Amino acid sequence: MLWILYYGRLEKEKGFDSIIKAIQVLQNSEDFSQWQVEFFIFGKGSLEEELLPLVGKKVHYFGWQPLEKIQQYLPNIDYCLMPSEFLETFGLSALNALSRGLPVLWYRKGGLEPFIFADCNLFTSKGTTTAERIVSALKKLCKLDETEKREKKLNYQKQISLLLENYSHEARYQRFIELTKGKPQKVLLVSDFINKIGGIETYLHDVQDLLRSQGHEVLLRGGSVPKGPLWTLRKLAGILFSPANFWDAYRFEKLLKEYQPDLIWFNSLLRNLGPGVVRKAKKYKDQQLSSWVNAKDPDISSDTLDSSFHSEWPSLLMMYHDFGYFYPYPSQLNFVEDCKTPLTLKNFLWRKKPYSFLQKVVIRGKYLLMYPLVKVLKKQIDLHLVPSEFMREIVSKSYKLSEKKVKAFNHFIQK
Repeated sequence: MLWILYYGRLEKEKGFDSIIKAIQVLQNSEDFSQWQVEFFIFGKGSLEEELLPLVGKKVHYFGWQPLEKIQQYLPNIDYCLMPSEFLETFGLSALNALSRGLPVLWYRKGGLEPFIFADCNLFTSKGTTTAERIVSALKKLCKLDETEKREKKLNYQKQISLLLENYSHEARYQRFIELTKGKPQKVLLVSDFINKIGGIETYLHDVQDLLRSQGHEVLLRGGSVPKGPLWTLRKLAGILFSPANFWDAYRFEKLLKEYQPDLIWFNSLLRNLGPGVVRKAKKYKDQQLSSWVNAKDPDISSDTLDSSFHSEWPSLLMMYHDFGYFYPYPSQLNFVEDCKTPLTLKNFLWRKKPYSFLQKVVIRGKYLLMYPLVKVLKKQIDLHLVPSEFMREIVSKSYKLSEKKVKAFNHFIQK
């Protein structure tokens, strides 16, 4: 018997529609009873109504459950389906699945590339759609005899063991020390929103916990994700007026004076906080530089020691968690070559499938609102960080930066 796991949001943007289509194909096939495969699905989303009629025919649906509940099923699970057809900056969900001994079946591209083994890569399966490739891959796996299954499992275990060493908490912290020259003791983490809703926000709390466990003082700065129609309008209004968001810039300046961080670490996106907070960070950094120069040699100008200061102690970091700065609709970006560089309006508008007139108007608006923020990030940030190596070229070419200013800084296994 082949047990397949899916956990996450039941949404088209996550590729769950392809899983539904694959299940429908299997259930409607004449030889369905012969295929020893069952699906265990955890999550909630808009596609739940399409899933419910399929439940019961080798499909088990549990709704949204805590990780503890899911873990009860893991010893018997053979593979995890990780449906994401758009380009991932980092395969954190895939990494978490691997950390629990589950090989991941999906496309080997972008941030997922290190976590999809060669024989789990859907690109090598027959079919023209994701659903067809899922069916093809599952039927092929069902035909393996017990000896072949055991050999595969042992091979996966070896690959997983070697892989996880690079993404441990210890490896991540050591990389942090290397990037920051071991200087910062007080760290300020900044993002638009910091409440735990998944993705960037949950990651920030994990980073905070990791740094605190190593003796650092860490403070999170950001708001809460708006909920409901009125709150959504407020969020959109925040984006619209972010270039003139003087109130948050003022509060941020006040926070810097009170907290006096050694390191200010911005995390994308900053579309609500806006460019003002980055400018205030630069002003604060310049004050740090003056103090550092005076401590080194009062007779030497700050311009002379500026490059030395930043190489010895990079104090402004920016982490790019998605492609929102480089592509108008990140959830529709499927391949690296579709993200055109450098970052100009013409390249921002580029797409194989033509945009409608209204979409072009909206995208131009996005670009104009984003431009002041991109400008200050390009000029003021000491180190630009990306979750995966393949993104370094995108950021450096988009901003026309030296590759020395763009570093890969991968995420780590969530406990």
